[in-house]
Amino acid sequence: MSAFKPLWIAFRAAVLATAVFWVVLFIVDKIGWQAPLGLTEQLVFFVVFFFGVLMAK
Repeated sequence: MSAFKPLWIAFRAAVLATAVFWVVLFIVDKIGWQAPLGLTEQLVFFVVFFFGVLMAK
C-alpha cells in the first residue's frame, strides 16, 4: 500500500488546487475584477501554482 502513497498525495494536492482555483475564479467573477488583456484565468492559475510550489516540502 505504501507504493500508492505518493500517488494519493499527488491526487489530493491536485483536487485541492483545482478547488482553490475555481473558488478564486468565482470570487473574482463576483467582484467584477478583470486582468488586462483577458488573462484573468491564466493569472489566477499562476498565483495558485506559485503558492502551491512555495508550500511544497
